[in-house]
Amino acid sequence: MPATATALPNRPSRTPSARPRPALALLALLVTVVVAACTPASSSTTDAGSAPTFTLRVGATSVTGTPSGSLGWGDKTGILGDRLKAAGVKKIEYSYFQSGKDVVAALLGGAVDVAVVGDNPTLTAKGNGADLRLLAFDQVHQDAWLIGAKNGPTTIAGLAGRSVTAPQGTIRDRAARQLIATAGLTGKVEVKDVPTPESIAGLSSGSVDATIVTGTGAADLANRGYPVLDKTMAHGLGAVGTTVALSSFVDGHPGFEDAWRSGLTATNADVRAHLDDYTAWVAQNDGVDVALVRQVTTADTFNREALPADGLAELQAAYDFLAADGTLKQPFDLQQWVGQA
Repeated sequence: MPATATALPNRPSRTPSARPRPALALLALLVTVVVAACTPASSSTTDAGSAPTFTLRVGATSVTGTPSGSLGWGDKTGILGDRLKAAGVKKIEYSYFQSGKDVVAALLGGAVDVAVVGDNPTLTAKGNGADLRLLAFDQVHQDAWLIGAKNGPTTIAGLAGRSVTAPQGTIRDRAARQLIATAGLTGKVEVKDVPTPESIAGLSSGSVDATIVTGTGAADLANRGYPVLDKTMAHGLGAVGTTVALSSFVDGHPGFEDAWRSGLTATNADVRAHLDDYTAWVAQNDGVDVALVRQVTTADTFNREALPADGLAELQAAYDFLAADGTLKQPFDLQQWVGQA
């Protein structure tokens, strides 16, 4: 995460020939202290005759060090920034993290204003007492594939007595457990906490029986002959991408919630209208074959409503699973929470 620079109050310059008188120096110091104490962390400024403006700090995961998905397209086209101007956003500053858990931790710690993460870290944080506001989904119907090793089981049933790998606390971890439960294999298949790169390497060596992979990585493995044992979307268990902020931030920035929703839904509408251009950009940005991107990218993933009913159903399924397995230490009323958005 890039370091956030803290603005230091300007100090009057001193030269031997120009020394301020003590009374004026004291007055200047008092004014500087008051101004510094009243300046919010988001660096809000007010131009004469205009509403306060501020730099919006957005946290997300990224393997390229640039905004990706809907967020990236909104940044590239300028759609997101244009819509956010109505709420006083003069600039968007991005910070990138290794996992959704890290993004949420940065949000709770005050390092970013908005977190763009999967539903798993959002629900886990909310279910552990965080005062989060659900702003919008950036994508829905996100699929996860259970990929097996070559010369191993060709169906999920064949994993009985074996193991599946997935990074703990992620959507992939939940997807593994959901697919195991759906297949009636709970207690018969172990889920091991292994990062995705090591899991994929293990598939190749045969030391890993199966792992959960998403996006172009899943399509690439399938095209190279690794068996696809199951998919979450085959059971209506797709994940959603969430965008959340602290309630205190939303309450302190009137109009931001509506502007953010407008920016995301307008971005997604533009993606759907220019899907070939979007997938070509993703392929170039991620350094992968555009055919792989188009194999796993469908228009219905990009919701044109902030919180569409089908996305809410997927979020509810995720909540129910996490509540049942004890991940949520403080279960909450999901529908009431969504209704506050």
